[in-house]
Amino acid sequence: MVLTGWAAVLNRHTGQRDLLLGVDAARFAEASNADAPAGTGIVPLRVELRPEAPFAAELRRFYDHVVDVLRKPLVTRASVPLRAVTGPVSPQAVRRAAPDVALSMERDGADTVLSLHYNASLFMRTTAAWMLGHCAALLSEAVAKPEQPVRDLRVQDTPSAADAWPLPTPDGFTAPAPAERDETLVGRFRRTAAAQGDRIAVTGPSGTLTYRELDRSTSRTARRIPRAVGPGRVVGLLCAHDIGSVAGVWSVLKTGAAYVPLDPRQPDSRLTRLLLDADADAIVCDPDLADRAASLSRGIHVVPLDLSGPDTTADPTDAGDPGAGDPDPGDLDGGDPDALAYLLHTSGSSGRPKAVMQTQSNVLAHALVYATRIRIGPGDQVPLLARYNFDAAVMDLYGALLTGATLHVLDPLLPAAQLRDRLADAEASVVHCTPTLFRHLLGDLPPPEAAQPVAALRSVRVVVLGGEEATQQDLRGFLAAFPATSRLVNGLGPTECTMAVQHLAGRADLGGTVLPVGHPVEGVQVRLVDPDGHPTELCGELEIRGERIASGYWNQPEVTAAAFRTDADGTRCYRTGDLARRRADGALVFRGRKDRQIKIRGHRVEPGEIEAVLRGHPTVAEAVLTVDTRQSGARLVAHVTPATAFLPDVDELRGYLARILPEHAVPWRIVALERLPLGPTGKLDRSALPAPEEAVSRGAETPRTPTELAVAGIWCRVLGIASPELHGNFMASGGDSIRTLDLLVAVKDELGVEVPLTEFLAAPTIATLAHVIEREK
Repeated sequence: MVLTGWAAVLNRHTGQRDLLLGVDAARFAEASNADAPAGTGIVPLRVELRPEAPFAAELRRFYDHVVDVLRKPLVTRASVPLRAVTGPVSPQAVRRAAPDVALSMERDGADTVLSLHYNASLFMRTTAAWMLGHCAALLSEAVAKPEQPVRDLRVQDTPSAADAWPLPTPDGFTAPAPAERDETLVGRFRRTAAAQGDRIAVTGPSGTLTYRELDRSTSRTARRIPRAVGPGRVVGLLCAHDIGSVAGVWSVLKTGAAYVPLDPRQPDSRLTRLLLDADADAIVCDPDLADRAASLSRGIHVVPLDLSGPDTTADPTDAGDPGAGDPDPGDLDGGDPDALAYLLHTSGSSGRPKAVMQTQSNVLAHALVYATRIRIGPGDQVPLLARYNFDAAVMDLYGALLTGATLHVLDPLLPAAQLRDRLADAEASVVHCTPTLFRHLLGDLPPPEAAQPVAALRSVRVVVLGGEEATQQDLRGFLAAFPATSRLVNGLGPTECTMAVQHLAGRADLGGTVLPVGHPVEGVQVRLVDPDGHPTELCGELEIRGERIASGYWNQPEVTAAAFRTDADGTRCYRTGDLARRRADGALVFRGRKDRQIKIRGHRVEPGEIEAVLRGHPTVAEAVLTVDTRQSGARLVAHVTPATAFLPDVDELRGYLARILPEHAVPWRIVALERLPLGPTGKLDRSALPAPEEAVSRGAETPRTPTELAVAGIWCRVLGIASPELHGNFMASGGDSIRTLDLLVAVKDELGVEVPLTEFLAAPTIATLAHVIEREK
């Protein structure tokens, strides 16, 4: 019985049903009146737990299985005669290898005493005590309810809600008023604009807009959008990462329509596909992108943004009316709060991107919760580092502009020192970014144990991380570089929910490998479920519940039905695909994915989408995507087989992918194979796929001059490769935007030459870079 209960507890803690246990054969035989061969010792026992089965049935099945194994053990002790030998004798203690965790049972009169022995280098005492308590609780309930399904036997009480959110509150902070039932995003924004007036709303590379200017200019643009566009319709946005992207969002929302953000850096073929998928009625764009918008839109209306400045027809004495000088300001109220606010595209496993639909009321609720928890108000300076087509931007854009803060549109791809200077110039108080960007921000500083607080970061009150797994090393870097009064918040919120859980990190988290993602935020419920969708207490797939989840995926009802459902009590649920475990304090810790989805610099990537695009090339028959994690950060590797008599040209394939996919989804390496390796069952053997080739191709030139060799050394260190080619393309060799900055910073520090980013990107090779360095010297 104890063995069955222990298997159930391990299933709760690990999520695994197929378990390998070690059973002391002699003690089991003694306790159960079974037979065991003399000297059998510890017998390996593989069991598969059936959580849906009654405990009593599993108990009988486990007993029969153990008895059968003891009768026919795989290994038994044997006496083997040895020939006489001579030689020196060295006494040596021989001990049986101790397991990492072992449960033992002793009788004490009528009582049964359970003890847990554990490897202290792997388990904390509190964790071991927690597991032991769970085993005792489950066995007690099993005795009382033997016919209860194993999955329904409780091991602990329902986790209590987290204590009050402990983030310090700045002097003078007042939490924003909760949203009213019929309130729209635009209505809250216009009231904020009326209250803030000439306070700066947004600033970026091209200029600055006050709240009054932002409200009036977006009203002018909104009126140029065809009147037929309104709730239920979609407008494309084609704007650079600047104040125009912020103004474009409000321009579209004022019509009541939803916006679909388009990144000008992405290839035209992909942007056209997104527009067609969204069935957009118009495109709002930066004026200098109007021609490109027209070429993408195929005849739909193009509306350039009008950010020309204050409306001269307004009465300058009327500072409190956001519509002063604008005819009929009341018709730009954003329409229905339950109408869609935006479509955000994420990668799709079928090869087609998924457009997440989120409503105005949900965006408003998430923004107000974020602003309340992070204490964002009129005195805050909030950098907008994420582009508007990335879900992280939702929190900052709305969290700032619905509460009177100032939004600073900053380029996240600046060298680390320059980015810190920009944060200092902005007097940034809240910094929200992915762990990858956070590491870049601190990447050129001394290691945490030798670092000192950085003057350029002294204004930062809170750092918020999300989008990827954050580690204790990130926490160490934060504690070393930021002021002692600053706080680090880690969290998890998929595009389908924006904000789900958050955790205020502290020194107590330094004992683990990864930082917890925390407890549910206000208005959101979460629970862990097993593969069958049944609730589980400790380990499982994260399911988000409540009104704040997205409406589904645009024009993809089958994909929506697979991820979203409505419970029997009417609660809407979204299964994230993220695996998590619950700590003893109730905080959740991210444990990976149940599927193949991966994160590249905070962006969701479905391997199936990239594989489908590769198979669309006429020279490719099969394509398999894998992830290389040998260097810091995950990198995509594609393996392809030929559809013709010749192997596919990898350079041609890379160019083909770059014309269709966003930059983060283009594989670091493409490996052409005659055929894919198969296992004994005829299925793909991923473990047999060759590692990405890092050798120099035959006939390729290698660096020779002192400058070329110096550049090559930096090149190899940044990319994590061994043998670079003189004319090899940096991006094709595994580079990306962050590594490009690392390369140029290292060149400046080690070779004394500052190479402009644009000049390097025009021809990113060792030969060209060495030539520029020689020229400047």
